[in-house]
Amino acid sequence: MRVVVFLVCLLANAAFASTPLPAQESLQLLQKISAAARQVTYQGTFIFQREGHIESTRIYHLADRSGEYEKLVRLDGPAREIIFNGDEYQFYYPDQKSMMAERHDVAKRGFPALLPEQLQTLSENYQIENDGNERLAGYETRVLRLIPRDDFRYGHKLWIDPSTNLLLKVAMVGEDGGIIEQFAFTYVKVGGSLDRNLLKPTLPVKAPMLHNAPRHDAMSSGWEVDNLPSGFRKIAEMKRLFRGKSDPVTHLVYSDGIVAVSVFIEPLKSGASPMEGVAKQGAVNLYARPEDQYQITVVGEVPETTVRQIGDSVAYKGKP
Repeated sequence: MRVVVFLVCLLANAAFASTPLPAQESLQLLQKISAAARQVTYQGTFIFQREGHIESTRIYHLADRSGEYEKLVRLDGPAREIIFNGDEYQFYYPDQKSMMAERHDVAKRGFPALLPEQLQTLSENYQIENDGNERLAGYETRVLRLIPRDDFRYGHKLWIDPSTNLLLKVAMVGEDGGIIEQFAFTYVKVGGSLDRNLLKPTLPVKAPMLHNAPRHDAMSSGWEVDNLPSGFRKIAEMKRLFRGKSDPVTHLVYSDGIVAVSVFIEPLKSGASPMEGVAKQGAVNLYARPEDQYQITVVGEVPETTVRQIGDSVAYKGKP
């Protein structure tokens, strides 16, 4: 009898073991997940968890023939609202009495729209595997694993609603298999109608809207990364104005198809002490070093090895 029970358990575990997906099937599935976050109407509440810190956000997302619209309401800490109207993001900070807008192609998308629209390179950097099914927020989800092919990136685990392909939970997995950080819906309603009034800003802010747009001459900054880790490609280059800084900062963005690494380059002020070294918070690693009269800072949800290699190979290749 014990032998029979053992065999049944062994077969059950084998049935739920991770199974690799062919590259083309993986790409098609990830494209559906990416599209669903933008093309499906949904509303709910999700949490973000990192190193014992938890914060919750309410989201309203409407997709119809006129376009895509979204509102995020921070439920913990200082009140915050983010409005997306299809072309730009508008950020409302009532405690700071300020509002800021960024173009859609500059502002980073958030959960559940974490996967980019262009995913061709993703299978080069990750092995995609089925990992069974799991009930989450009232939905029976399909679970996927994204296993990195090298040490330059973390693994990921995705929970998807099979009927709509909407991402309901995502976890970043460290080298030891433990969860570094995660986003997860605690409640979500997928589909149906959504009152457009829910998408309007409600926080009382009386201030001019600051539009933070990159300068048109930003594409020829002259700064390059000579030794990019395998699988990373430059996806954006711009100059940006940040609050508290008088001069624009050169911003280079590199991605492997799912995570992004930002390189910031700014002139060092006379007499200022440059930052140098590594800092870490959850999945985010920061590496800073001076280069001549410039401060170079590299930030990304990648291992320390990755930000160091990028930061150490940043060099100016433009005209002197």
